Amino acid sequence: MRFAFPVAVAILILLSLPAIGVLVIDSFGYGPGLNTWLQSFSGLSHQLALSLPAAFVLLAVPLALVILHLLRLRRQPLVISSTLFWRASMDDMHANALFRWLQRNVPLLLQLLAAFLFVYGILGPRLHGATGSGRHYILMIDNSASMSATDVPQTRLDWVKAEAIKQIDASAENDVGMVITFNRTAEIRQSYTADRELLRTAVRGIKQSSSQTRLDEALRLAAGLANPTNSTENEASRPANADPSKDRTYVATEGIAAEVHLYSDGGFPAVNDFALANLAFEYHSPPVREKPDNIGVVRLDATRDEAGQLSVTAGIRNYRDSQAELTARLDVLNGNRAARSYMKPLKMNANASSEIEFTLPDPELPLQITLEGTSDSFSIDDVAWIVPAVARKAHIAAIGPKNSILDAFFGSAETRKIAEITRLASTDLTDPARYLDPARSGKFELVIFDRCAPVADSGMPRANTLFIGSRPPSQTAEPTPVKNPRIVGWAGVHPVTRGLRDLYSVPIAETSRLTNLPAGTERIIESDGNVVLLAGIPRPPFTDLVLAFPIIDDSGKWNTLWPLEPSFVLFMRNVVRAYGNVRDGVTTDITRPGDTVTLRSQTGKQITVTTPDNHTQSQDPSNRGEISFADTAQLGVYNATDGTERMGFAVNLLDAEESDLAPHHTVTVGSETSTSGEVRRPARELWKWAVLAALFVVLAEWWIYASRVR
Repeated sequence: MRFAFPVAVAILILLSLPAIGVLVIDSFGYGPGLNTWLQSFSGLSHQLALSLPAAFVLLAVPLALVILHLLRLRRQPLVISSTLFWRASMDDMHANALFRWLQRNVPLLLQLLAAFLFVYGILGPRLHGATGSGRHYILMIDNSASMSATDVPQTRLDWVKAEAIKQIDASAENDVGMVITFNRTAEIRQSYTADRELLRTAVRGIKQSSSQTRLDEALRLAAGLANPTNSTENEASRPANADPSKDRTYVATEGIAAEVHLYSDGGFPAVNDFALANLAFEYHSPPVREKPDNIGVVRLDATRDEAGQLSVTAGIRNYRDSQAELTARLDVLNGNRAARSYMKPLKMNANASSEIEFTLPDPELPLQITLEGTSDSFSIDDVAWIVPAVARKAHIAAIGPKNSILDAFFGSAETRKIAEITRLASTDLTDPARYLDPARSGKFELVIFDRCAPVADSGMPRANTLFIGSRPPSQTAEPTPVKNPRIVGWAGVHPVTRGLRDLYSVPIAETSRLTNLPAGTERIIESDGNVVLLAGIPRPPFTDLVLAFPIIDDSGKWNTLWPLEPSFVLFMRNVVRAYGNVRDGVTTDITRPGDTVTLRSQTGKQITVTTPDNHTQSQDPSNRGEISFADTAQLGVYNATDGTERMGFAVNLLDAEESDLAPHHTVTVGSETSTSGEVRRPARELWKWAVLAALFVVLAEWWIYASRVR
């Protein structure tokens, strides 16, 4: 029995070995893999509450305790001439030796136990268990374009809706559910309710969309309830004179632990910057075939050659593991019928991409390309549309004294192709007929002020502007001259400086230092000494470009040799194209379902949009003559007009990831990877109990010590 105490110490040390193993595994970077194994084997996982070095220091505390107890001072035996203590000594010899030995070392046992409990506490153990009745659950149903695939009975969407209804039927009477549908955006179809019939109705009412798949917004909706970042109780408890620099939480937020059932084919990007926290995650995917059965149009481009012909190129992807032969047909649409059609055969290799090109002589009408003979499971991407843009010239007013350099640029044939120029003198700035009325009515897209400016803000045009050697009336600070500034940098990605080269060598005789620039000003070209040579001053919805130095001074002398460089012509052309809203008549931009399209009326009249299903919507333009049209859920051609000008655009899927129907058996959300059919439960934190037990052990050890010294 004399070895009972060493055995007890050894048992405690053995109990520490799992903690040592976990820390060593974490130090080599295999913590996530260990968590996966622990969770599948025992429903446990861990998350260190301290850094690895600090954890190893705490792990050394038990060894230090043993060493200190072995080295503690012991009483030395002394011979005295008295028998006063003999009786007590004999009684002690007859007492239980093991009890005496353990009693003498109980503090060490308790200290070791407390240390090991603290070690396990900082490991952050968590238990992943099942939830009982009265739970909250969220059904997130994917209705993106790929869910219309027919590689399961009916469609993928029909399958997930049936599975979601089964989940509702299996819920208990006091369970509370919610229905969220998502594609590239998310929508709460039914808020939390215990009425299962309302939940079933919400699921049955989900319609197929043609949009791309994105999960992040749906997760944020769910997390807004399960993992709130703030609470009304916290705000109510915040003192009225609280110091913002010492902000803290007064009442902790209490989220709603909920099960999230994701019904999707998994065809969305991983959501890495998201923490599930109180959300238990379960992924349900349709039982689709391993080899995708689809051929689709994933890209559609158009370019115009010098002869005015339009070349249309379609990128086509074969996702099958076998060759395919099909026909590509290009229709020129006149309303709802094909005015002309062009056919080309196409043979594609397995898992390969190909291109097919059509050339049209008079590309003014919308075009539709169709893949025939695909016989695949996903018909949405077999059709795509393109609308040749109506060529639009920029309406520009150039105001100021005679300037041979600007006159040469505006008079060139290339500039005349893209802009209509109105030349005005500085004295016309106060003339209602020549400047004020046209400028205020939005007749011009771009107004260039060369060494002149309106007297007041009321004279500013409803258009973008370029000030050359002058400044807007809002800039009241008198600029100071700067001699021989040197260009030291420019924003190469800005629209007006795109493609510019060798600006460092441009000589400038004199410029003005722009001061008190408003917030949001773009510093496009800069000189040393914090001198801005070209600034973009915001005047929503317009922009005022300010070139701080003149090209020609008031005496007619050149102030800079920049016009002799090719970069000057490119700069002016960039300004005209970017801020004059030039359209070259090639094609409109790619628009996908859910995108917002900006349409502009030159006359400022009401714009009427006709959707692909022949429904019409009318909107009055803003002060700038624009409308924002957001009802773009349908695929196809949208026609718009203001009564005098035709505007149109096409909405296409054109998404290679959405067209890839390959199954996704796992999805990644934050640091968690979920497999279809597996459940990730919310973790129950166990470290708090370990720390609490350690505190009780410390109190017990103190009580024993205090009892002995009394």
